[in-house]
Amino acid sequence: MTLISRLIILTALIINPFLFRANAYVDSAIRIKRFDKATKFILYVVSDNIENFKQHIKAASVLKKYGTVQINVGTLADKSFHEIPEDGNPWAEYASNNATLTKFFPESKVAAFLPADFIKKNRDLLLAKTRLLKENGMQGAIFANEPGYLSAAFFDAYPRFRGPRVDHPRRSTMACFSPCLSEPGMQEIYSNMMAAMLKAAPEIKSYFFKTNDAGSGNCWTDWLYPGPNGPDHCKNESTGQRMKNLFDALQAGAAKAGTSLDVYLSHGSSNFTDAEKTDIAKHLPGNCYFENRDDFEALNIGSDISFMYPVTGLMDLYSYLQKISPINTNRPQTIFINLNSFYNRGNEDKQLEQLLLQMLADRFAGKYNGSAKEQLQQYCEQWAPAHTASKLAQAFTDLHRAFEYRNKNLRNLNLINWSVAARLANRPLVAAPQRLSALEESYFLPYVFNVSVQEARDDYIDIQGGRWETNPDSIKTLVTMLDTIAGTMADISLISGSGELIQKMQRSLKVYSCLLRSIGNFAAAQKIRDAHADRLSGTPGRPSKEPTWTGDKDLLQFNDIMRDELDNTTQLLSVLQKGGLHSLILAKDLKHEDCFLLGPDIIGQLKKKQKVMLAHWTDIEDYLTSPFK
Repeated sequence: MTLISRLIILTALIINPFLFRANAYVDSAIRIKRFDKATKFILYVVSDNIENFKQHIKAASVLKKYGTVQINVGTLADKSFHEIPEDGNPWAEYASNNATLTKFFPESKVAAFLPADFIKKNRDLLLAKTRLLKENGMQGAIFANEPGYLSAAFFDAYPRFRGPRVDHPRRSTMACFSPCLSEPGMQEIYSNMMAAMLKAAPEIKSYFFKTNDAGSGNCWTDWLYPGPNGPDHCKNESTGQRMKNLFDALQAGAAKAGTSLDVYLSHGSSNFTDAEKTDIAKHLPGNCYFENRDDFEALNIGSDISFMYPVTGLMDLYSYLQKISPINTNRPQTIFINLNSFYNRGNEDKQLEQLLLQMLADRFAGKYNGSAKEQLQQYCEQWAPAHTASKLAQAFTDLHRAFEYRNKNLRNLNLINWSVAARLANRPLVAAPQRLSALEESYFLPYVFNVSVQEARDDYIDIQGGRWETNPDSIKTLVTMLDTIAGTMADISLISGSGELIQKMQRSLKVYSCLLRSIGNFAAAQKIRDAHADRLSGTPGRPSKEPTWTGDKDLLQFNDIMRDELDNTTQLLSVLQKGGLHSLILAKDLKHEDCFLLGPDIIGQLKKKQKVMLAHWTDIEDYLTSPFK
């Protein structure tokens, strides 16, 4: 290189230090401190149809002037029904909506064991999305689980590719295995799949994946649910070396396609020990990222859908503003925006999505100044008249405090586990569930996540094979806080047109409160059922003929709990029938209802719940002594 060439490059770097894209470690010891030339906004939403995807493009367009916008295109056209055994397997539902390379551009050895029409629909949808992104000046991203488990038939044909068992032994009815990426032949398959995808869709510039959870896993890692396992030939490799094999295969595919690709391994949702995380960071190839470091800065933001699901449209806006306010808009960075639920069952409410992305754009435009509280006040003045805007801002501040209370006292209160997977939202609360008929159970029991039908039937707080404890009194406190906020929001006059989102939030808040109240009731009921387990599982009988003013105290308390749940269900029905139904993510038809997705006729199911409860209201009197005055 001539002296003049060197001076030109040096001058360019002085003028624009972000000119060259970021590199990761050149080797395991040396870091190159370079940043991308522009901020990247990577939007994680799921969309199984083009019209829906167009709405996400429109919402994200407000960010284009502030950086590169990428949107997830890795959504399946339909659920992986072929992965679900005929007699069911709840664990398979974790991964049935997950994206993997094998579900879009499978190499011929893999494709032979997958439904051809399933692959074609997924691929066609992906390509249609990338064409739209190109037309709108945006790029594509993939959010995946890798390496995803493959069928038993594939490993029967290619036994040398069999990697670790990755299912959860307490949650699966069969052993499932992912491929071993230390096997050179499997590395070649992965690089070919990536090359095929990037040649067909060069608009894809980011590949983000999680691992060791929900259908994916890597050999001999400590967090594998069955315990560390895998083939003997890679046992002596470190976790960082094994993960490097996967990174290298993905980047080799990009090289074959003649393009560049940023590969991100999820730091927060992948399961590794701290020692494994450190080792992975030491082995990262170029353009591969795992955690923030000198040459790479990422921020994760999004809605509250992770713990709110199946409820949408409700958000702690104060907390969101607190998170985006410190963003240094002059420093290029990667911002991941998550608006998708666990296990890809649905997205955040569209209006709320638009608001959150607009707030982020406002931050980069410097539209609002001051603290998060002051900015919240300014937004509320857009939605409510001046004389009530402060009252609305206070309601959002109170919501923030309510969520802080929940995070401190009820940390495991994610509705997807309690309300949906355990079906506490729509199952009847009765003293002796074994007395329900098959018909009475038919609308909810098949969808309870449990490998044991008996445990699913008998234990209200068996959450996916484990006993989860919660505090009913703390839930009551939280419900009271939320109901007060909902009442305040309902009383605030709103600006026509601008206040529709606030009205939707108020309805979502009431739906959320009802679902929490159910959880508290079922948890309290199960404590009583546990205390009298022998009597409640025994033969029904008659009480003593001796007079008693109160009977068994627990019988009276159980009756109070049943009544509260009956009334709570009535309240929930009322909210849903007055517009709140749009606050819930529901299956589009009966075929798609599963343990992580409530059925389309939730109103009909709630009415069944009440009918069954009333039919079995007096069952408890066959086991515990009723008052005899």
